Amino acid sequence: MYAMTTVALQSPALQTAPKLRLLPKEGSTTRRADEGGRPHLRLISAPAPVEKPVLLAGGDASAREVVRRDLAKTMPQSTSFEQAGAIWEVLLRAPQASMVILSGDLDDMPVDALMQMLVHQSPEVPVVCLDAGQSAQRSDASVPAAQAAAR
Repeated sequence: MYAMTTVALQSPALQTAPKLRLLPKEGSTTRRADEGGRPHLRLISAPAPVEKPVLLAGGDASAREVVRRDLAKTMPQSTSFEQAGAIWEVLLRAPQASMVILSGDLDDMPVDALMQMLVHQSPEVPVVCLDAGQSAQRSDASVPAAQAAAR
């Protein structure tokens, strides 16, 4: 077995550092005897965190609105939504969003490609694609056409 020794270092900076202490209510005439010239520290509550909006993205405004209404029914009332109909809007707003929900292609860009761009740009923001099945069907349908063209 090894013996362990503990060394406590004393620093004069610790003696002059401000300390937290209970202060009398304002207007009270009682004072503490050891109140030197040290500054008083007061605890201040932190401001409420700002809610990040959910970003709904898709080329069709009516489809985005349907998704927004459905989500508004299931999510807390304090949830705010923003909508984007162009790729540049999505790329600009995604980092400030709590999540991005894709509901269709934007500007003739496949939703899968946009999803990959968002994951690389803002990896901390969750991205959900509602049209993943339709997108996969479209890409599957293009495979036989590409094979036929190659013959």
